[in-house]
Amino acid sequence: MSVPPPSTDAVELAPAIDIFPSAPIAPVSPLIFSGFLEHLGRCIYGGILPSARTTFPHTPRAPCPDAQFTETAPELLTPDGFRTDVLAVLRDELRVPLVRWPGGNFVSTYNWKDGIGPREARRRRPELAWGGEESNLFGTDEARFIAWCRVAKIEPYVVLNMGTGTLEDALHWIEYCNGTGDTYYANLRRQNTGRDEPHNVRYWGLGNEVWGEWQVGQQTASAYATKARQWAHAIRLVDPNVILVGCGETGVNHWDGVVLDALVDKVDMHSIHLYTGFGPRDRSQTEREYGRAVYGPDAAEYSIEVCKGLINKARFARNVSKPIKIAFDEYGVWDETVGTPQNGLEQFYNLADALAMASWLNVFVRQADVVDIACIAQSVNVISPLITSTYRSPTGLFRQTIFWPLYLFSRYMRGGTAVQLSVKSPTFAGETLPQWVSSVKGPPSDLDASAVLGVDAETGRRSLRVAVVNRSEDRSYDVPIRIAFESTTQEVEVHELWHADVWARNGWGNENEVCVKTRTERWEGRWTFREHSVTLLVMSL
Repeated sequence: MSVPPPSTDAVELAPAIDIFPSAPIAPVSPLIFSGFLEHLGRCIYGGILPSARTTFPHTPRAPCPDAQFTETAPELLTPDGFRTDVLAVLRDELRVPLVRWPGGNFVSTYNWKDGIGPREARRRRPELAWGGEESNLFGTDEARFIAWCRVAKIEPYVVLNMGTGTLEDALHWIEYCNGTGDTYYANLRRQNTGRDEPHNVRYWGLGNEVWGEWQVGQQTASAYATKARQWAHAIRLVDPNVILVGCGETGVNHWDGVVLDALVDKVDMHSIHLYTGFGPRDRSQTEREYGRAVYGPDAAEYSIEVCKGLINKARFARNVSKPIKIAFDEYGVWDETVGTPQNGLEQFYNLADALAMASWLNVFVRQADVVDIACIAQSVNVISPLITSTYRSPTGLFRQTIFWPLYLFSRYMRGGTAVQLSVKSPTFAGETLPQWVSSVKGPPSDLDASAVLGVDAETGRRSLRVAVVNRSEDRSYDVPIRIAFESTTQEVEVHELWHADVWARNGWGNENEVCVKTRTERWEGRWTFREHSVTLLVMSL
Protein backbone atom coordinates (compact mmCIF):
# COMPACT_ATOMS: atom_id res chain seq x y z
CA MET A 1 0.00 0.00 0.00
CA SER A 2 1.51 3.31 -1.04
CA VAL A 3 1.35 6.45 1.10
CA PRO A 4 0.67 9.71 -0.76
CA PRO A 5 3.34 12.37 -0.40
CA PRO A 6 2.59 15.24 1.98
CA SER A 7 0.90 18.25 0.45
CA THR A 8 3.09 21.24 -0.34
CA ASP A 9 0.13 23.64 -0.34
CA ALA A 10 0.19 26.22 2.42
CA VAL A 11 -2.47 25.79 5.09
CA GLU A 12 -4.40 29.02 5.63
CA LEU A 13 -4.90 29.76 9.30
CA ALA A 14 -8.36 30.63 10.52
CA PRO A 15 -7.99 34.17 11.87
CA ALA A 16 -8.09 34.71 15.63
CA ILE A 17 -6.72 37.19 18.13
CA ASP A 18 -5.89 36.23 21.73
CA ILE A 19 -5.05 39.06 24.14
CA PHE A 20 -3.39 38.65 27.54
CA PRO A 21 -4.00 41.73 29.72
CA SER A 22 -2.14 40.12 32.63
CA ALA A 23 1.04 39.80 30.52
CA PRO A 24 2.48 43.31 30.21
CA ILE A 25 5.20 44.21 27.72
CA ALA A 26 5.96 47.73 29.01
CA PRO A 27 4.28 51.12 29.38
CA VAL A 28 3.84 52.81 26.01
CA SER A 29 6.23 55.76 25.87
CA PRO A 30 4.41 58.99 24.96
CA LEU A 31 7.50 59.92 22.95
CA ILE A 32 6.59 57.43 20.21
CA PHE A 33 4.19 60.13 19.01
CA SER A 34 6.98 62.63 18.37
CA GLY A 35 7.65 64.78 15.31
CA PHE A 36 10.45 66.15 13.19
CA LEU A 37 11.15 69.56 11.64
CA GLU A 38 13.82 70.04 9.00
CA HIS A 39 14.82 73.05 6.92
CA LEU A 40 13.43 71.49 3.76
CA GLY A 41 10.73 72.59 1.35
CA ARG A 42 7.77 74.18 3.16
CA CYS A 43 8.23 72.36 6.46
CA ILE A 44 9.30 75.44 8.43
CA TYR A 45 8.87 78.38 6.05
CA GLY A 46 5.24 77.93 5.01
CA GLY A 47 4.46 75.32 7.67
CA ILE A 48 5.55 76.51 11.11
CA LEU A 49 5.99 80.09 9.88
CA PRO A 50 3.81 81.81 7.27
CA SER A 51 4.83 81.85 3.64
CA ALA A 52 6.81 84.84 2.39
CA ARG A 53 7.65 85.97 -1.12
CA THR A 54 10.97 84.16 -0.76
CA THR A 55 9.52 80.89 0.61
CA PHE A 56 10.42 77.70 -1.28
CA PRO A 57 10.61 77.43 -4.24
CA HIS A 58 11.28 81.18 -4.41
CA THR A 59 14.37 83.19 -3.35
CA PRO A 60 15.19 86.89 -2.82
CA ARG A 61 16.58 87.01 -6.37
CA ALA A 62 13.53 85.27 -7.79
CA PRO A 63 10.65 86.14 -5.44
CA CYS A 64 7.06 85.11 -5.86
CA PRO A 65 5.29 87.60 -8.16
CA ASP A 66 3.00 90.00 -6.32
CA ALA A 67 -0.03 88.83 -8.32
CA GLN A 68 0.46 85.25 -7.06
CA PHE A 69 1.13 86.06 -3.42
CA THR A 70 -1.31 86.62 -0.56
CA GLU A 71 -0.04 87.78 2.82
CA THR A 72 -1.07 85.56 5.73
CA ALA A 73 -3.70 87.33 7.77
CA PRO A 74 -2.54 88.42 11.25
CA GLU A 75 -5.45 86.58 12.91
CA LEU A 76 -4.00 83.30 11.58
CA LEU A 77 -0.72 83.89 13.42
CA THR A 78 0.37 83.89 17.05
CA PRO A 79 2.02 87.02 18.50
CA ASP A 80 5.37 85.34 17.76
CA GLY A 81 4.40 84.82 14.12
CA PHE A 82 3.65 81.07 14.15
CA ARG A 83 0.80 79.53 12.14
CA THR A 84 -2.03 78.91 14.60
CA ASP A 85 -3.66 76.15 12.51
CA VAL A 86 -0.54 73.97 12.40
CA LEU A 87 0.17 74.68 16.05
CA ALA A 88 -3.34 73.68 17.09
CA VAL A 89 -3.28 70.35 15.23
CA LEU A 90 0.16 69.31 16.48
CA ARG A 91 -0.45 70.45 20.06
CA ASP A 92 -4.15 69.76 20.62
CA GLU A 93 -5.09 66.95 18.20
CA LEU A 94 -1.93 64.86 17.79
CA ARG A 95 -0.48 66.04 21.14
CA VAL A 96 3.07 65.75 19.81
CA PRO A 97 5.34 65.49 22.88
CA LEU A 98 8.80 66.01 21.35
CA VAL A 99 10.19 67.37 18.07
CA ARG A 100 13.56 66.66 16.49
CA TRP A 101 15.31 69.63 14.82
CA PRO A 102 17.08 70.98 12.67
CA GLY A 103 17.65 67.77 10.68
CA GLY A 104 17.97 65.48 9.01
CA ASN A 105 20.55 65.87 6.28
CA PHE A 106 20.33 69.63 6.71
CA VAL A 107 22.12 69.52 10.06
CA SER A 108 25.39 68.21 8.60
CA THR A 109 26.30 71.70 7.33
CA TYR A 110 24.29 73.77 9.83
CA ASN A 111 26.05 76.45 11.86
CA TRP A 112 23.79 77.18 14.81
CA LYS A 113 25.38 80.60 15.33
CA ASP A 114 23.84 81.71 12.01
CA GLY A 115 20.40 81.33 13.59
CA ILE A 116 20.70 83.53 16.69
CA GLY A 117 20.68 87.26 17.31
CA PRO A 118 18.97 90.01 15.29
CA ARG A 119 17.16 88.50 12.32
CA GLU A 120 18.20 91.24 9.95
CA ALA A 121 21.86 90.36 10.62
CA ARG A 122 21.57 86.62 9.99
CA ARG A 123 23.61 85.09 7.20
CA ARG A 124 21.85 83.55 4.22
CA ARG A 125 23.63 80.34 3.22
CA PRO A 126 23.56 77.84 0.35
CA GLU A 127 21.73 74.70 1.53
CA LEU A 128 23.79 71.68 0.52
CA ALA A 129 21.58 68.79 1.63
CA TRP A 130 18.46 69.48 -0.44
CA GLY A 131 19.48 72.40 -2.63
CA GLY A 132 18.36 76.01 -2.47
CA GLU A 133 19.15 78.61 0.16
CA GLU A 134 18.68 78.89 3.91
CA SER A 135 17.70 82.25 5.41
CA ASN A 136 18.42 81.20 9.03
CA LEU A 137 15.39 83.19 10.16
CA PHE A 138 14.24 80.11 12.08
CA GLY A 139 16.95 79.32 14.62
CA THR A 140 17.40 78.50 18.29
CA ASP A 141 16.41 81.87 19.70
CA GLU A 142 13.20 83.38 20.99
CA ALA A 143 10.33 83.68 18.51
CA ARG A 144 11.73 80.60 16.79
CA PHE A 145 12.36 76.93 17.66
CA ILE A 146 12.51 77.09 21.46
CA ALA A 147 9.67 79.62 21.61
CA TRP A 148 7.57 77.46 19.26
CA CYS A 149 8.23 74.42 21.47
CA ARG A 150 7.01 76.36 24.50
CA VAL A 151 3.79 77.45 22.80
CA ALA A 152 3.28 73.93 21.37
CA LYS A 153 4.03 72.28 24.76
CA ILE A 154 6.71 70.22 23.05
CA GLU A 155 10.06 68.97 24.31
CA PRO A 156 12.95 70.04 22.03
CA TYR A 157 15.33 67.41 20.64
CA VAL A 158 18.35 69.01 18.95
CA VAL A 159 20.69 67.18 16.58
CA LEU A 160 24.34 68.23 16.48
CA ASN A 161 26.32 68.82 13.28
CA MET A 162 28.91 66.04 13.05
CA GLY A 163 29.57 66.74 9.39
CA THR A 164 31.16 70.18 9.07
CA GLY A 165 30.67 70.99 12.76
CA THR A 166 33.32 70.79 15.43
CA LEU A 167 33.22 69.60 19.01
CA GLU A 168 33.79 73.19 20.09
CA ASP A 169 30.70 74.31 18.13
CA ALA A 170 28.66 71.60 19.85
CA LEU A 171 29.85 72.53 23.33
CA HIS A 172 29.08 76.19 22.68
CA TRP A 173 25.55 75.33 21.52
CA ILE A 174 24.85 73.25 24.63
CA GLU A 175 26.25 76.00 26.84
CA TYR A 176 24.09 78.52 24.98
CA CYS A 177 20.93 76.44 25.52
CA ASN A 178 21.53 75.05 28.99
CA GLY A 179 24.22 77.13 30.68
CA THR A 180 23.32 78.72 34.03
CA GLY A 181 26.67 80.26 34.94
CA ASP A 182 28.26 83.62 34.18
CA THR A 183 29.82 82.32 30.94
CA TYR A 184 30.03 83.78 27.45
CA TYR A 185 27.40 81.73 25.61
CA ALA A 186 25.00 81.57 28.56
CA ASN A 187 25.20 85.35 28.75
CA LEU A 188 24.77 85.63 24.97
CA ARG A 189 21.53 83.67 25.30
CA ARG A 190 20.37 86.04 28.04
CA GLN A 191 21.24 88.99 25.82
CA ASN A 192 19.37 87.59 22.82
CA THR A 193 16.29 86.34 24.67
CA GLY A 194 15.91 88.79 27.53
CA ARG A 195 15.45 85.84 29.88
CA ASP A 196 17.71 84.51 32.60
CA GLU A 197 16.44 80.93 32.58
CA PRO A 198 18.08 78.42 30.22
CA HIS A 199 16.29 76.60 27.42
CA ASN A 200 16.91 73.27 29.20
CA VAL A 201 17.27 71.15 26.08
CA ARG A 202 17.63 67.60 27.39
CA TYR A 203 17.73 65.52 24.18
CA TRP A 204 20.76 65.82 21.89
CA GLY A 205 21.55 63.72 18.85
CA LEU A 206 25.13 62.89 17.91
CA GLY A 207 24.84 63.57 14.18
CA ASN A 208 22.46 62.44 11.47
CA GLU A 209 22.99 59.45 9.16
CA VAL A 210 26.73 59.94 9.26
CA TRP A 211 27.01 56.57 7.51
CA GLY A 212 25.28 57.82 4.32
CA GLU A 213 27.19 58.64 1.15
CA TRP A 214 24.74 61.54 0.59
CA GLN A 215 25.83 63.08 3.88
CA VAL A 216 28.31 65.96 4.03
CA GLY A 217 31.05 64.58 6.24
CA GLN A 218 30.30 60.88 5.79
CA GLN A 219 32.42 58.67 8.05
CA THR A 220 33.16 55.01 8.59
CA ALA A 221 31.56 53.31 11.57
CA SER A 222 34.82 53.09 13.50
CA ALA A 223 35.75 56.71 12.77
CA TYR A 224 32.32 57.92 13.86
CA ALA A 225 32.39 55.79 17.01
CA THR A 226 35.75 57.22 18.06
CA LYS A 227 34.60 60.77 17.41
CA ALA A 228 31.20 60.35 19.04
CA ARG A 229 32.77 58.82 22.14
CA GLN A 230 34.99 61.90 22.51
CA TRP A 231 32.03 64.23 21.96
CA ALA A 232 29.84 62.42 24.48
CA HIS A 233 32.55 62.68 27.16
CA ALA A 234 33.01 66.41 26.59
CA ILE A 235 29.28 67.18 26.34
CA ARG A 236 28.59 65.65 29.74
CA LEU A 237 31.26 67.90 31.23
CA VAL A 238 29.19 70.88 30.08
CA ASP A 239 25.85 69.36 31.10
CA PRO A 240 25.81 65.96 32.82
CA ASN A 241 22.01 65.77 32.62
CA VAL A 242 21.61 65.58 28.84
CA ILE A 243 20.15 62.53 27.11
CA LEU A 244 22.43 61.53 24.22
CA VAL A 245 21.29 59.65 21.14
CA GLY A 246 23.94 57.83 19.12
CA CYS A 247 23.67 57.71 15.35
CA GLY A 248 22.51 54.30 14.17
CA GLU A 249 21.59 53.08 10.69
CA THR A 250 18.67 50.64 10.28
CA GLY A 251 19.33 48.49 13.34
CA VAL A 252 20.54 45.47 11.38
CA ASN A 253 23.67 46.84 9.72
CA HIS A 254 27.39 46.46 10.38
CA TRP A 255 27.39 50.14 11.34
CA ASP A 256 24.94 49.52 14.19
CA GLY A 257 27.04 46.77 15.72
CA VAL A 258 30.31 48.70 15.54
CA VAL A 259 28.81 51.92 16.93
CA LEU A 260 26.97 50.20 19.76
CA ASP A 261 30.04 48.21 20.80
CA ALA A 262 31.96 51.48 21.12
CA LEU A 263 29.27 53.85 22.47
CA VAL A 264 26.93 51.79 24.61
CA ASP A 265 28.41 53.14 27.85
CA LYS A 266 28.38 56.75 26.60
CA VAL A 267 24.87 57.19 25.16
CA ASP A 268 21.31 56.74 26.38
CA MET A 269 19.70 55.76 23.07
CA HIS A 270 20.58 54.39 19.65
CA SER A 271 18.79 55.80 16.62
CA ILE A 272 17.26 53.90 13.70
CA HIS A 273 16.00 55.35 10.40
CA LEU A 274 13.73 53.53 7.96
CA TYR A 275 11.02 54.42 5.46
CA THR A 276 8.41 52.23 3.81
CA GLY A 277 7.40 52.67 0.19
CA PHE A 278 11.01 53.69 -0.45
CA GLY A 279 13.50 52.02 -2.76
CA PRO A 280 14.06 50.73 -6.28
CA ARG A 281 11.55 48.39 -7.91
CA ASP A 282 9.87 47.85 -11.26
CA ARG A 283 7.27 50.59 -11.06
CA SER A 284 5.53 49.39 -14.20
CA GLN A 285 4.19 46.52 -12.07
CA THR A 286 1.46 48.68 -10.63
CA GLU A 287 -0.49 45.66 -9.39
CA ARG A 288 2.31 45.03 -6.87
CA GLU A 289 2.39 48.53 -5.40
CA TYR A 290 -0.30 47.86 -2.80
CA GLY A 291 1.64 45.00 -1.20
CA ARG A 292 4.87 46.94 -1.40
CA ALA A 293 3.21 49.80 0.47
CA VAL A 294 1.29 48.19 3.31
CA TYR A 295 3.48 45.28 4.47
CA GLY A 296 6.76 47.22 4.71
CA PRO A 297 6.57 48.05 8.46
CA ASP A 298 7.36 44.39 9.20
CA ALA A 299 10.94 45.36 8.29
CA ALA A 300 10.93 47.91 11.10
CA GLU A 301 9.93 45.31 13.66
CA TYR A 302 12.72 43.01 12.53
CA SER A 303 15.18 45.92 12.69
CA ILE A 304 14.12 46.66 16.26
CA GLU A 305 14.43 43.03 17.31
CA VAL A 306 17.93 42.69 15.84
CA CYS A 307 19.00 46.06 17.26
CA LYS A 308 17.78 45.06 20.70
CA GLY A 309 20.09 42.05 20.52
CA LEU A 310 23.02 44.21 19.42
CA ILE A 311 22.35 46.61 22.30
CA ASN A 312 22.33 43.84 24.89
CA LYS A 313 25.42 42.22 23.40
CA ALA A 314 27.27 45.55 23.72
CA ARG A 315 25.92 46.14 27.24
CA PHE A 316 27.19 42.74 28.30
CA ALA A 317 30.66 43.36 26.83
CA ARG A 318 31.01 46.74 28.58
CA ASN A 319 29.13 45.79 31.75
CA VAL A 320 26.48 48.49 31.27
CA SER A 321 23.60 48.03 33.69
CA LYS A 322 21.34 50.88 32.56
CA PRO A 323 18.91 50.13 29.73
CA ILE A 324 19.74 51.61 26.33
CA LYS A 325 16.61 52.40 24.38
CA ILE A 326 15.93 52.84 20.65
CA ALA A 327 15.08 56.22 19.17
CA PHE A 328 13.35 55.51 15.85
CA ASP A 329 13.78 59.19 15.11
CA GLU A 330 13.04 59.08 11.39
CA TYR A 331 10.29 56.87 10.05
CA GLY A 332 7.40 57.21 7.68
CA VAL A 333 5.93 56.50 4.28
CA TRP A 334 8.02 57.97 1.46
CA ASP A 335 8.18 57.25 -2.24
CA GLU A 336 11.34 59.08 -3.25
CA THR A 337 10.13 59.44 -6.85
CA VAL A 338 6.99 61.27 -5.68
CA GLY A 339 8.28 63.41 -2.81
CA THR A 340 11.44 64.89 -4.35
CA PRO A 341 13.79 67.76 -3.50
CA GLN A 342 12.35 69.59 -6.49
CA ASN A 343 8.85 69.67 -4.97
CA GLY A 344 10.00 69.98 -1.36
CA LEU A 345 9.18 66.31 -0.66
CA GLU A 346 5.46 67.01 -0.74
CA GLN A 347 3.73 63.68 -1.16
CA PHE A 348 -0.02 63.11 -1.14
CA TYR A 349 -1.09 59.93 0.61
CA ASN A 350 -3.83 57.38 -0.03
CA LEU A 351 -5.59 54.85 2.19
CA ALA A 352 -2.92 52.20 1.52
CA ASP A 353 -0.35 54.58 3.01
CA ALA A 354 -2.58 55.04 6.06
CA LEU A 355 -2.63 51.26 6.57
CA ALA A 356 1.17 51.29 6.53
CA MET A 357 1.21 54.13 9.08
CA ALA A 358 -1.09 52.17 11.39
CA SER A 359 1.19 49.14 11.10
CA TRP A 360 4.18 51.34 11.95
CA LEU A 361 2.42 52.39 15.15
CA ASN A 362 1.46 48.81 15.99
CA VAL A 363 5.17 47.94 15.78
CA PHE A 364 6.11 50.69 18.23
CA VAL A 365 3.43 49.58 20.70
CA ARG A 366 4.45 45.91 20.49
CA GLN A 367 8.09 46.93 21.00
CA ALA A 368 7.32 49.25 23.92
CA ASP A 369 10.01 47.64 26.09
CA VAL A 370 12.79 49.04 23.90
CA VAL A 371 11.39 51.84 21.67
CA ASP A 372 11.30 55.07 23.65
CA ILE A 373 11.15 57.66 20.85
CA ALA A 374 9.63 57.59 17.37
CA CYS A 375 9.63 60.72 15.20
CA ILE A 376 7.49 60.76 12.09
CA ALA A 377 9.26 62.43 9.21
CA GLN A 378 8.06 65.07 9.04
CA SER A 379 5.51 67.14 10.97
CA VAL A 380 4.14 69.45 8.27
CA ASN A 381 4.21 69.61 4.43
CA VAL A 382 7.29 67.40 3.95
CA ILE A 383 6.18 63.73 3.58
CA SER A 384 3.77 64.72 6.30
CA PRO A 385 0.29 64.10 7.73
CA LEU A 386 -0.47 67.82 7.33
CA ILE A 387 -0.48 69.95 4.18
CA THR A 388 -0.90 73.71 4.46
CA SER A 389 -2.21 76.00 1.78
CA THR A 390 0.44 77.79 -0.27
CA TYR A 391 1.37 81.43 -0.64
CA ARG A 392 -1.46 81.78 -3.17
CA SER A 393 -4.13 81.30 -0.48
CA PRO A 394 -2.60 80.89 2.99
CA THR A 395 -5.79 80.17 4.88
CA GLY A 396 -5.79 76.59 6.04
CA LEU A 397 -4.59 73.01 5.99
CA PHE A 398 -5.89 69.53 5.43
CA ARG A 399 -5.22 66.27 7.20
CA GLN A 400 -3.81 63.56 4.98
CA THR A 401 -4.91 59.93 5.25
CA ILE A 402 -1.86 59.10 7.38
CA PHE A 403 -2.98 61.68 9.96
CA TRP A 404 -5.81 59.47 11.19
CA PRO A 405 -3.82 56.48 12.51
CA LEU A 406 -1.54 58.95 14.32
CA TYR A 407 -4.57 60.65 15.82
CA LEU A 408 -6.16 57.37 16.96
CA PHE A 409 -3.00 55.93 18.49
CA SER A 410 -2.04 59.18 20.18
CA ARG A 411 -5.48 59.46 21.73
CA TYR A 412 -6.13 55.87 22.73
CA MET A 413 -2.81 53.99 22.95
CA ARG A 414 -0.91 56.67 24.88
CA GLY A 415 -0.64 56.37 28.63
CA GLY A 416 -1.33 52.66 28.82
CA THR A 417 0.68 49.45 29.05
CA ALA A 418 1.27 47.35 25.97
CA VAL A 419 0.22 43.73 26.57
CA GLN A 420 0.99 40.47 24.87
CA LEU A 421 -1.24 39.16 22.14
CA SER A 422 -1.25 36.34 19.63
CA VAL A 423 -2.55 36.85 16.11
CA LYS A 424 -3.46 33.99 13.81
CA SER A 425 -3.94 35.21 10.29
CA PRO A 426 -3.65 34.31 6.62
CA THR A 427 -0.40 35.62 5.18
CA PHE A 428 0.54 37.69 2.16
CA ALA A 429 2.34 35.83 -0.62
CA GLY A 430 3.12 38.79 -2.89
CA GLU A 431 6.15 41.07 -3.20
CA THR A 432 7.12 43.22 -0.23
CA LEU A 433 9.32 46.29 -0.02
CA PRO A 434 11.98 45.75 1.11
CA GLN A 435 11.92 42.33 -0.51
CA TRP A 436 13.78 40.64 2.35
CA VAL A 437 10.80 41.10 4.67
CA SER A 438 9.04 37.99 3.41
CA SER A 439 12.17 35.88 2.98
CA VAL A 440 14.01 36.72 6.22
CA LYS A 441 11.26 37.56 8.69
CA GLY A 442 8.67 35.38 7.01
CA PRO A 443 5.51 36.09 5.01
CA PRO A 444 3.67 39.02 6.61
CA SER A 445 0.24 38.48 8.13
CA ASP A 446 -2.83 40.13 6.71
CA LEU A 447 -3.97 41.00 10.23
CA ASP A 448 -1.61 43.21 12.20
CA ALA A 449 -2.52 44.14 15.78
CA SER A 450 -1.44 45.63 19.09
CA ALA A 451 -3.18 45.98 22.45
CA VAL A 452 -2.89 48.40 25.36
CA LEU A 453 -4.34 48.17 28.85
CA GLY A 454 -5.37 51.53 30.22
CA VAL A 455 -6.29 52.48 33.77
CA ASP A 456 -8.21 55.66 34.59
CA ALA A 457 -6.13 57.55 37.16
CA GLU A 458 -9.20 58.93 38.95
CA THR A 459 -11.63 56.02 38.94
CA GLY A 460 -9.27 53.06 38.59
CA ARG A 461 -11.45 51.65 35.83
CA ARG A 462 -9.63 49.57 33.27
CA SER A 463 -10.10 49.49 29.53
CA LEU A 464 -8.56 47.50 26.72
CA ARG A 465 -7.67 49.24 23.44
CA VAL A 466 -7.06 46.94 20.47
CA ALA A 467 -5.74 48.29 17.16
CA VAL A 468 -6.14 45.98 14.16
CA VAL A 469 -5.03 46.63 10.60
CA ASN A 470 -6.55 44.37 7.99
CA ARG A 471 -3.89 44.67 5.33
CA SER A 472 -5.63 42.41 2.83
CA GLU A 473 -6.57 44.43 -0.22
CA ASP A 474 -9.79 42.57 -0.94
CA ARG A 475 -10.71 40.21 1.94
CA SER A 476 -12.64 40.96 5.10
CA TYR A 477 -12.10 38.71 8.12
CA ASP A 478 -14.54 37.66 10.82
CA VAL A 479 -12.24 37.27 13.82
CA PRO A 480 -12.88 35.90 17.32
CA ILE A 481 -11.12 38.11 19.88
CA ARG A 482 -10.47 36.22 23.09
CA ILE A 483 -9.38 38.13 26.17
CA ALA A 484 -7.66 35.85 28.67
CA PHE A 485 -8.94 35.77 32.25
CA GLU A 486 -11.10 38.87 31.79
CA SER A 487 -14.70 39.70 31.09
CA THR A 488 -15.78 42.78 29.17
CA THR A 489 -18.82 45.02 29.11
CA GLN A 490 -21.46 44.40 26.49
CA GLU A 491 -20.57 47.43 24.39
CA VAL A 492 -17.50 48.33 22.36
CA GLU A 493 -16.42 51.73 21.09
CA VAL A 494 -15.38 51.39 17.45
CA HIS A 495 -13.11 53.74 15.49
CA GLU A 496 -12.73 52.72 11.85
CA LEU A 497 -10.69 54.10 8.97
CA TRP A 498 -11.94 52.66 5.68
CA HIS A 499 -12.86 53.63 2.15
CA ALA A 500 -14.13 51.50 -0.70
CA ASP A 501 -11.24 52.75 -2.85
CA VAL A 502 -7.89 51.85 -1.35
CA TRP A 503 -6.26 54.56 -3.48
CA ALA A 504 -8.58 57.31 -2.19
CA ARG A 505 -6.90 60.33 -0.69
CA ASN A 506 -7.76 63.68 0.86
CA GLY A 507 -7.13 67.06 -0.73
CA TRP A 508 -8.44 70.56 -1.20
CA GLY A 509 -12.18 70.31 -1.68
CA ASN A 510 -12.37 66.75 -0.32
CA GLU A 511 -10.50 67.18 2.95
CA ASN A 512 -12.43 64.38 4.70
CA GLU A 513 -12.71 61.85 1.89
CA VAL A 514 -10.79 59.39 4.07
CA CYS A 515 -11.35 59.87 7.78
CA VAL A 516 -12.20 58.00 10.97
CA LYS A 517 -15.82 57.07 11.69
CA THR A 518 -16.78 56.34 15.32
CA ARG A 519 -19.71 54.37 16.66
CA THR A 520 -20.77 52.13 19.54
CA GLU A 521 -21.74 48.51 18.94
CA ARG A 522 -22.79 45.49 20.97
CA TRP A 523 -19.78 43.34 21.87
CA GLU A 524 -20.16 39.64 21.19
CA GLY A 525 -16.54 38.47 21.36
CA ARG A 526 -15.70 38.77 17.68
CA TRP A 527 -15.39 41.44 15.03
CA THR A 528 -15.49 41.61 11.25
CA PHE A 529 -12.58 43.67 9.98
CA ARG A 530 -13.29 45.07 6.56
CA GLU A 531 -10.77 44.74 3.76
CA HIS A 532 -8.00 47.38 3.76
CA SER A 533 -9.10 48.96 7.03
CA VAL A 534 -7.81 50.24 10.36
CA THR A 535 -10.02 49.51 13.37
CA LEU A 536 -9.45 50.54 16.97
CA LEU A 537 -11.70 48.89 19.55
CA VAL A 538 -12.08 50.27 23.08
CA MET A 539 -13.80 48.09 25.66
CA SER A 540 -14.15 48.32 29.42
CA LEU A 541 -12.97 45.42 31.59
